[in-house]
Amino acid sequence: MKIPVLKSRKRRYQLGAAASAVVMASSALMAGVPGAGVAAASAASKYNIVLIPGLTTDPFYITMYAGAKQEAAKLGVNLTWRGATTWSTSLQVPIVNSTLATHPSALLIAPTDTVALYKPMAAFAKAGIPVISVDTTITNQSILTAAISSDNFQGGQAAAQAIAAQAHYKGAVAVINTVKGVSTTDLRQQGFLAQMKKYPHMQVVATEYDNDSATTAESQARALILAHSNLVGIFGTNLFSAQGAGQGVVAAGMKGKVAVAGYDAEPAEIKLLKQGVINILVIQNPAQEGALAVQDAYWALTGHKAKIKKHVLLPNVIATTATADKPNVTKYFYKTQP
Repeated sequence: MKIPVLKSRKRRYQLGAAASAVVMASSALMAGVPGAGVAAASAASKYNIVLIPGLTTDPFYITMYAGAKQEAAKLGVNLTWRGATTWSTSLQVPIVNSTLATHPSALLIAPTDTVALYKPMAAFAKAGIPVISVDTTITNQSILTAAISSDNFQGGQAAAQAIAAQAHYKGAVAVINTVKGVSTTDLRQQGFLAQMKKYPHMQVVATEYDNDSATTAESQARALILAHSNLVGIFGTNLFSAQGAGQGVVAAGMKGKVAVAGYDAEPAEIKLLKQGVINILVIQNPAQEGALAVQDAYWALTGHKAKIKKHVLLPNVIATTATADKPNVTKYFYKTQP
């Protein structure tokens, strides 16, 4: 399957290449000045950047940290990774507040709520500390230096297209989302619903919320199959939604008859994809998100704000059971160790 490349990503790579060229040129000039390289490295090392993920135990965020860590090493800045082990606004807010007390040079954060994290994040901006959202974001983005994410709306559209194609553009479909108020999964749902409106012989019969529980998603999938005899597809907007939906389809004896589309490329999902329990995965590029966030923070701290693109949407990669072992797909699978 051809891997889609969106213009936004291409422009960003070009921008990154240009920045690298500038750094190389500057290094070449400083090579002739005694101690210049050491001075530059010393100046960069004074920057302390903090990355607060949605949760620290998820391979998506571990992969993001790996990308950020690699970029930080390249630029010579310090990177600290801290956060909660579960997705929880009530746990994330105190971590953000305590981080401010350490006076970091920049904050990179995946906010767990589009509204509740605004005030804690705004405190950094008020203190003159650059704030960059990664993956998820907040509704009021006026305080952000940059917002970096995958194109979640487009990802939802891609999931709808893939399910529709497998069902020959006929039948009923449903969405199993996680919780309301998360920018990424809300956009995925919106993209899916918008795309489905383009197929006159398909209907969206339900939108469920599983509260980030695979067990709940499995029960919901089984109930949907019982209630709708013409169900041909279910879109699970995150790991647990897709995992539970797939298991529900298998338990109902409908494997191969009801297509399941999911999001991300965590080890459990990849296993289910190869087994055909999940049929379609929309894969993000968290490593690139992390790297770009560190790069933007560095530019903000070194007086190069003009190089920062305020909003970046990275493209997604579509994997199916048939393409799960292809090198141009497997390179995007998420890590379990940074």
